[in-house]
Amino acid sequence: MATQPVLPPDEAPLDEETVDLFLSNMGTEMVLVGGQALAFWMSRFGIEQNGVAISNDGDALGEVARATDLALAMKARIELPSKKSRTAIVAQLRLPTPGGRERNIDVLHKLFTVAGLKKSSVFTRRVIADSVQVEWRPGRFIKVMDPFDVLEARAQNAVGLFDLKGPQVVTQLAWAVQVAREALRRIAADSGSSDRLGNKIQCIYTLARRQVGRRLLKERQIDLMDAIDSVALRALSPAHGKQLDVIEKAMAELRRKRPAPAP
Repeated sequence: MATQPVLPPDEAPLDEETVDLFLSNMGTEMVLVGGQALAFWMSRFGIEQNGVAISNDGDALGEVARATDLALAMKARIELPSKKSRTAIVAQLRLPTPGGRERNIDVLHKLFTVAGLKKSSVFTRRVIADSVQVEWRPGRFIKVMDPFDVLEARAQNAVGLFDLKGPQVVTQLAWAVQVAREALRRIAADSGSSDRLGNKIQCIYTLARRQVGRRLLKERQIDLMDAIDSVALRALSPAHGKQLDVIEKAMAELRRKRPAPAP
């Protein structure tokens, strides 16, 4: 069954024009994250969404000064959280619609993980360091969350935010698995990226073995190892056959021990 992103009653989904305005003005001092980063890679990799909305809002990592500049460029109203509030939000950009609701873009300083604030800070720093610079429009460059960090972020949300955001977080994770699978295939097709391929395979395996991956397998029947297309990777990069053998054996044992889902 198709799912839809959950929106507060006073918010309207971002339309294509607003997304383009957002990405055309965010520059490279911010990093596109969240559902719009997922949507970016799905578009680049030709992954179909089958008419289902990927995300209704926007998220970027950045500082308040850059958020202010972006608000001016987009002609958006900016809301800043109280200095005493404990929130990951640096600023919210609000754009009115004719119906009285507002479209929303969150500028964040920290991403969510189920493991607490310290792990969230480590993950956020890694996302910034690993972000990919791409050309959105001729002469307009942006930084986007790496496809493998998109996978981990969607996995964290599917475990920790299901009750708050609903089944759309699981739908997004299923798409993120496809994105990571295609990203791996493209790395494998590049003969000069052997070391990077091995590293990314290991990262996905490690994520699948961690608490978040085990919970997804048990609670949502989503196997993060589906991001690793062993048949395609062996054909494209035979040198990684032994690594894939070890990983497949370990995951088969983990799946064997998995309790059957509740009826």
